[in-house]
Amino acid sequence: MWDKKLSVSFVNIHAEPRSKGRCAAYVRRAVEAGGVHIKIPTPRIGNSASACDYGPSFLSVGFKAVYSYTGNGPVDTASIPGQQAGDVVVIQPITGHPHGHIAIFNGTNWVSDFVQLVGFYPGQSYRNIKPSFIMYRYGVIEEKITHTDTCKPGKIKIVWPIPSNSRGSDFINQDDVMSHLEGEATGWYLLGSNGMWHGGIHITSVTTPWCALSGKAASEFVDFPVAYKGEQAVRCMADGEVVAYRICRDYLDVPWETGPLNISGSFVLVRHYIQPGAKQQSGLHFYTLYMHLAPYSAYGASVKETQWIVNDSLSAYRPEWVMSASTDNKSVSDAFRMATIPKGALVEWDAEDSSLRTTGHNGRRYGLVTFKGLSDKAKAKGTKTSLEEGQQYWILTDKNNLVSTGVVAACPSWWTHLQPPFTEPMQFDKVTCPTPYPISAGDSIGHLGYFQVPKDGGYDARYQVHIECLSADDNLPGFLKNPEKVGENTPIYLRCPSGLSLFSKDLKAGEMVSSGRVSQGEAILTLSQVKTEQDAQKQEYWFLPYANGYVPKTNKSVETLSQYDLEKLGFTTIVDEAPGFDHLDGKNPPRGLVRDIYDRLLSASSNDIRVSHRAVPHNYQRLLNRIDGSINSYSPQEYLSAIHNPSYRDVKNRMIVKHPSEWYHKKSDPIWLPFLNNLTKDAPEWKAYSEAYIEKMVWMQDASKLKLGPFLWHMHPVEFLGMLISKKTGWAHSKFGDFLGKVESKNDYTAYNVHVTYMPHYKTNLTSMTIKEVMDSQADETPHGLFATGRFQVIPNTLKVAVKELNLNVNKFYDEEVQDLIFEQYLIKSKRPAIIDYLEGDGSIEDAIYDWAKEFASAGVRKGKEISRSKTEYERNPDGSIKRDSKGRKIHKRRYAQVEGVSYYSGDGINKAHIKPDEMIQVLEGSKNENK
Repeated sequence: MWDKKLSVSFVNIHAEPRSKGRCAAYVRRAVEAGGVHIKIPTPRIGNSASACDYGPSFLSVGFKAVYSYTGNGPVDTASIPGQQAGDVVVIQPITGHPHGHIAIFNGTNWVSDFVQLVGFYPGQSYRNIKPSFIMYRYGVIEEKITHTDTCKPGKIKIVWPIPSNSRGSDFINQDDVMSHLEGEATGWYLLGSNGMWHGGIHITSVTTPWCALSGKAASEFVDFPVAYKGEQAVRCMADGEVVAYRICRDYLDVPWETGPLNISGSFVLVRHYIQPGAKQQSGLHFYTLYMHLAPYSAYGASVKETQWIVNDSLSAYRPEWVMSASTDNKSVSDAFRMATIPKGALVEWDAEDSSLRTTGHNGRRYGLVTFKGLSDKAKAKGTKTSLEEGQQYWILTDKNNLVSTGVVAACPSWWTHLQPPFTEPMQFDKVTCPTPYPISAGDSIGHLGYFQVPKDGGYDARYQVHIECLSADDNLPGFLKNPEKVGENTPIYLRCPSGLSLFSKDLKAGEMVSSGRVSQGEAILTLSQVKTEQDAQKQEYWFLPYANGYVPKTNKSVETLSQYDLEKLGFTTIVDEAPGFDHLDGKNPPRGLVRDIYDRLLSASSNDIRVSHRAVPHNYQRLLNRIDGSINSYSPQEYLSAIHNPSYRDVKNRMIVKHPSEWYHKKSDPIWLPFLNNLTKDAPEWKAYSEAYIEKMVWMQDASKLKLGPFLWHMHPVEFLGMLISKKTGWAHSKFGDFLGKVESKNDYTAYNVHVTYMPHYKTNLTSMTIKEVMDSQADETPHGLFATGRFQVIPNTLKVAVKELNLNVNKFYDEEVQDLIFEQYLIKSKRPAIIDYLEGDGSIEDAIYDWAKEFASAGVRKGKEISRSKTEYERNPDGSIKRDSKGRKIHKRRYAQVEGVSYYSGDGINKAHIKPDEMIQVLEGSKNENK
């Protein structure tokens, strides 16, 4: 057993004032002073062993390699990430120093035969060349990556790839996301604006500037004088594991007639598995691909960063905690815990100062920061803390816990596994297949990368990400059929064929009578939004708004569907063994994929009952007739416009196509030759650009261990994965949400009470009202106006602020999705952040229940806690006069809970608490732990 304290003590005592050229001997003796024997390597030069050869000797006695640097790329010469007292670094030779170097870290400095005050490299010549090195640590249990079991049955969490605004709010539903993406002028699914195959979608700075991140290219300052800050990140769409990546240090360049153009070549590939049923026949292996991500250089600060904003609520420990940092004892750590440092706190910390860094027993990195106060944004939210300004505290500093107060965006979260204490170092500028490691839905993938797109005589510039959803799974067609009928008993959709006999309601008799009409066209409705009514005999009917009539639930032609009945919901498969990627070249008849798309669009438009769309099927038939004829030339734009008709967006986007991937084939492969050969005479500058672009972007053949192959299924990432999102997820449907909803409204989304009388109403038509209609009614302060509304009893001012902060479309229905969004994104995250800080972070549970009580009067506060001010009494001066604020208004008297569990708003004549603090704690703890 090795005692590093003895070794560190030895080296501190015996270190010379300056180097004696005997680093290996001094470090070897120091390590042996701790209780292990270090074997002297065989000399490579003369009679002395070389320092650079000691690595195997350390491994043989229980040291492990925890960090390595290959000698290529930037490296901090002052410190090694994660360095701890007792770590040993072995450095390779350079010219003039053929033995290399070795040193041991004493907790403050690296020491060899002398104390190295400027880093682990022993001299300026080493620091200039930056040779490769490996850092070793004794007895370390290498951080184990929990590998995803790619055949584990079950559903997975799925999220949208981007937030809806710069504050990180979620989109309400899939329609909202798709409407947002309709603002993109290029990068459409199946066929791009140039008529070429396009197996994914583009999201650009045109629609989503908050996810763009400016780098350091000179042309960026010209194209975008105001830099993009990367306020929000592109998100991983589903739980899975990282299986391939390429991290480019900087932008790649491709030749163009006006000069080289910059493109972002970074990507990451995530593998997923979903199996909603019990058997593998219900499962699907698939991937999500994120390309053109911002390069490594975009995340580096141009100057030394010392000012930071805390990005999560974190435990803050006294400076003395560092003595027990390596101890796996919660009670010891808790003894040094001062409080929770809240999200939005400002701190000062020099990451390069080794005395301000340490690593805990769990391998997490901590920093000794100086608390500087709260940001203006945190103060505006009412955030408070007991921490003292100017005092130092140890807090977590890895995994983006701190973000720069400048323009430096947080690094992608999946990079963490490529840094110490993980043992596979980050690789640059090449396709890498690491040992797969987990990534969760919602984790940051990166930011939109800078991209210069050529055009005749110049270029267009934007920031973009290209996202694909891919599968090589032969079970995909079977997966679409939902073979185990998962969700059959909890349907979400109603499928209505054409020709249904319709009924109308006789209001006087209470009977449903045949109207003599039949429905026109097929329809798929969301079941929760379909009204049901009973006749006098209690038989239930569905009301079909598009047909303005009722159909009995006993009509077996009407089918309820699960979200996994994808085939019945319109998802279809096409196999297109295309000879090339150019599907609309204006010369060759666009058969194959284009014809298949038109067949489906013709079918959909023929079933469209809208009078305004009666001519559409004739247009599709006309184009099909031309394809089947012998056309010599045609307008690619005409065919492209018909394919991307927004009226039939879902039909096209639900087509799943097995097609060659452009990321597999190199420029010399036969599939590219028709396209490139056409450019040889007509546009040589475009050929040069295209060839260079292809060679720099292709990657699949370099990821051969994944065995993807050239021919893959392609799905629209938002359309396909959006259908697989669990419809009841998030904190609104956790133990906490369900408990609170039961107390507030009996978990009734249609519940409300009214002004003045506060009379409750249940099972109403509230979810059929728009947000604007609800707000207009809440503005009526008579007993006719709504007051607290919905499952979480949202009051008028709260709804107004939520609409503004979440940028909600007031013409949307005030339905379950909207109410859940307001609860999750505004009530417990923005307005009462202590709740989400506890549920998703390291926040205080006592702070969380206090915020809970402030928002919901049904919840009680602890005895002694401040509650709402008195409405009838006022603060007084020593002379008995009433205190007034700066505007001359009377200051209401502060009140404190005299007993445990009173409402924060007690005494107002309306509210009374029903939930005690201890019960609230049990609910929050159970909710936080239920998904662990």
